[in-house]
Amino acid sequence: MRAIWIMLAIVMAGCSTALADSLTGQGIATGNAVLWFSGTNATGTFDGTFALTGHLVIADEVIAFTASGWARGSGSGNTSTMDIDAWATFAASGLTVNGEEIVVQGGLTLSGLSAGASDSSSSGTGDFVATIFYGGQIYTAQGSAAGFASGSFVIPADPLSMELAGEGVFELSGELALDPLEGELPVDPTIAASAVEALPWAPEGWPEDLLAELLDILSRIVDSSTSSE
Repeated sequence: MRAIWIMLAIVMAGCSTALADSLTGQGIATGNAVLWFSGTNATGTFDGTFALTGHLVIADEVIAFTASGWARGSGSGNTSTMDIDAWATFAASGLTVNGEEIVVQGGLTLSGLSAGASDSSSSGTGDFVATIFYGGQIYTAQGSAAGFASGSFVIPADPLSMELAGEGVFELSGELALDPLEGELPVDPTIAASAVEALPWAPEGWPEDLLAELLDILSRIVDSSTSSE
């Protein structure tokens, strides 16, 4: 009899366990990266399209979605150590499996990327932050990011640079919460300044223009068809 009660307690505990609100997704950025070199230092920029598939978990409900838009960023590294730091912003809009509109906008940082010495590929891990506009409410997501990029050299538009055509694949996984402004639309653009304090990384490491863009897309819906400017 005691064993039966123990089994019932285990089952009830399992049934009462709620799924944490979360965002999980995979993004694929396709485009060109332009590289400049100065001694052993290298810098680069990336601009391309972005396809995002994933799901939200809200109040134990799993909501699958697909979205598309743009992604762009920059990076810097050392050609001797093959260590690279990269920063990127993205904006994508689409539909959930139920046909509801969804917009996902944010940015990520990948630190300590390790580039292959014999090919044009690299991989690494970092953090991401995003704002999700869905169901007439605003959610914020923050968590871990992992990325892998590969490409092939093409004729550069700038003869003083090197150019790669390829893609980056990003895995995003993080916690989801209603925006502090009670999740109501529209967003007040002035909250962008306070968003700096909530970033999971030191903002000083980001290029100034890219950081400004990140704060902008975290606070309002932008055009995801081409660019945020």
